[in-house]
Amino acid sequence: MLPDISIRINNLIKAVEQTIAPAIDPGNALAKEQAALVVSHLKMFDQQWDTAYLYETGSLNNMRNLASQLADIVSDEASLKELVDQIRQAVNALPSELPKTVSEVNQHTISLGKLVDALIEGCYGCGSGKTEPLMQAVLDYNHCQSSRERVWFRANNLDPDPNDLATMQEMLFSDIYAYKPVPPR
Repeated sequence: MLPDISIRINNLIKAVEQTIAPAIDPGNALAKEQAALVVSHLKMFDQQWDTAYLYETGSLNNMRNLASQLADIVSDEASLKELVDQIRQAVNALPSELPKTVSEVNQHTISLGKLVDALIEGCYGCGSGKTEPLMQAVLDYNHCQSSRERVWFRANNLDPDPNDLATMQEMLFSDIYAYKPVPPR
């Protein structure tokens, strides 16, 4: 029987902490810092690996909702018609059954995000009067997604307000962290 992923990660942590780090020259501050960085990332991986797929599908859903909302906001801008069509085609082309790997889901999010970036740049570049509702949608999305990211990276102990963070389970399974477009204000 093969050891599960958590056992393997914890064995790596143990190797760095008990064998590699003590063997580092005490005067080599950079090497000591890097060993500590490896340990902290391995600890985060141990907390994240089992839910990475859920996290990435949530990120894709949020990006899909933002892309659709932005396309709707600027749909009557003639100079942005091509970008709006590209976004709508990309959203419609997303598979109804998502890929089975984290990397494949993440690639969909990245591709859609690039189109969103192009639409935002295009909106500002053409002097559209839709920049205010567009920016509000982006800010609303960012609030939602950055809250998810803060929880996802909680284990690095760098968050200024860790007591304000939800648990990983709350973030992954609560609708509070799902971006839902709101009507323009």
